[in-house]
Amino acid sequence: MKFLTNAALFAAASAAAISKRDSPVFSVTEFSAGCIPHSTQCLYGFSVIQPGTMETTPVNCSALVPGNGGLLPDVKEGACKLSSRTFSVVRGADGLTLTVSQPVTPSSNQTGSHLIPKDQLVVSDEPNAFVERYTGPRSFDLTA
Repeated sequence: MKFLTNAALFAAASAAAISKRDSPVFSVTEFSAGCIPHSTQCLYGFSVIQPGTMETTPVNCSALVPGNGGLLPDVKEGACKLSSRTFSVVRGADGLTLTVSQPVTPSSNQTGSHLIPKDQLVVSDEPNAFVERYTGPRSFDLTA
C-alpha cells in the first residue's frame, strides 16, 4: 500500500514538472521581422505578455539593426519599451531562435524561447533588393 501511495505521489510530481516545463513563459503577438528593400536595415517587432500573471497590457519590443547581406541578423539585447525585458535573436542551422528575458533577481533572469524554422523565412530576390522576411504565424508562445 505504501508503495502505491509513493508511486502515485511520484507520478503526480512528475506530471506537474512536465506541465510546468511545457507551459509558456511568455506569449508573443504581432510578430514581424524583415529586411527593408533598398536599405541596409532590418526590423524586428512584436508584443509580449507573461501569461498566468495579472499582466494584460502587452509590452512592445523592437530593434532596427544592420542587415547581414539582406538576411535577418542576430540581435543582442533588443529593447522592450517601458520594461526591463530584453530580447535576442540567434541564427542557427534550423532557423532563428527568439529569446525574451526579464530579470527576476539581481543575479537571475526568466527566459523563454521559440525556434523560427527556416521554412518560415523567405528570401525575396526583387530587382536590386535581396531581402529576407518572416512569413510564419504572428502569434506564438515562448517556453523555457
